[in-house]
Amino acid sequence: VSESMPSKKPAAPKPPKEAGGGAKRARPAAAGGGGGPTDTQSAALATAQPSPALQPREVIETVMCALHRRNQDTPYARFGSEVAMRFLSPDSPASQRSLEQFADYLSQEWYRPLVEWSEMRWDGDLVLLGNGAEAYQQAGVRSSPTAAWVSIRWILARVLAEGGHEEWRVATVFVQEPDSTQSDDLEAAALALPAEAAAAISRWRKRQMAEQRLSPADVVEKVMRALRTPDEPHPLHGCEVAIRYCSPSNAASRLSPQGFEAYLREPWYAIMTEWDELQVEREQPEAVDPDGSVVLQDALVRRSGDESWTVVTWQLSLHSGTWLTDSLTITE
Repeated sequence: VSESMPSKKPAAPKPPKEAGGGAKRARPAAAGGGGGPTDTQSAALATAQPSPALQPREVIETVMCALHRRNQDTPYARFGSEVAMRFLSPDSPASQRSLEQFADYLSQEWYRPLVEWSEMRWDGDLVLLGNGAEAYQQAGVRSSPTAAWVSIRWILARVLAEGGHEEWRVATVFVQEPDSTQSDDLEAAALALPAEAAAAISRWRKRQMAEQRLSPADVVEKVMRALRTPDEPHPLHGCEVAIRYCSPSNAASRLSPQGFEAYLREPWYAIMTEWDELQVEREQPEAVDPDGSVVLQDALVRRSGDESWTVVTWQLSLHSGTWLTDSLTITE
C-alpha cells in the first residue's frame, strides 16, 4: 500500500461531551416511587400539541411520557398512543397506521424500553443535519436504578404545519436492540393475544419486510460514496449521510458532522476519502447473530496505483426495517 498502516484501525474516538458537562443526569423517579413520568408531566399530556415553540428535546420528552405504561390507558384506553401520534411526522410510516395498530406496536419486545422506562438521560448533544431540517438525539433509558441503560436514537424533522409555520415532529425512533432478535418472543406473545391483535402484529411484520428498501450492501455503498466526496453537494454532506445510517449502539451516532469529519482526518481513515476504486460484495453477508439481524458486510477499496485492496468490514444491524451501521474495521 502507499502508506504504512496497522492491519486494523484503532478504536473509534469517544463521542464529544455535551456542552455543560456531557450527558444529563438521569431523571428522577416519578412521585410515588413508581418511576417514569412525574405527576406534572403526565397531567400536561391532556393538552400536549405540536408547536413551533417546542424544541426537539421537548418533543422527545413529551412523546416519552405519552408512551410510558403509566399513561398508555389513563385517563382512557390508548390515550398515550393518541398523544404520541400527534407528534409524528407525516412521513413516518407509523403516522399512517390506526390508533389500534400503533398501540399494538408497543407490545413488541424491542419497544419495551420506551414503555417501561423509569429513568432517562440525554447521551450527547442534539445534532442538526440537512441545514437544520433534521434533528438527531441519542437518549438512554433504564427500567430501574440497577438495570442496564438502553440506547434510543430519535430522529426528528421540521414539518410545515397548517397555518404555514414549521414545527418539530418525530420521524423515526431506533431502539438499541435490532429488530429480529426477539422474533420468537414476538410470535409467542402474539399467540397469547386476542386474534385481532395477533393478526395486526403479523400484518405489521409483513409490511416491515416489504418496506425494507436498502440491503446491507446498498447502505455500505451509499455511505462509502458519500464519504468519498464529503462536501458534495454541500459542505459535510458525506458526514451527514454517514451519521444518518448509524445505529443507536454506534458511538459516531452522537457526533456532529464537524466531529465526524475530524476523525476522518485520522490516518487510519484516510482511505475512506481517498479511494479511487470500490467493490462492494453482493453475496449474502455473514450473519453475526443466528437470526440474521446483525451482519458483516465487506467493501474493497484502493487508490489509483495501489496493487492491493483495502478491506473495509462493516457491521450492520436491522432497526425498524432499516440496516444501520454499528462499526467498521479497516484491514490492509
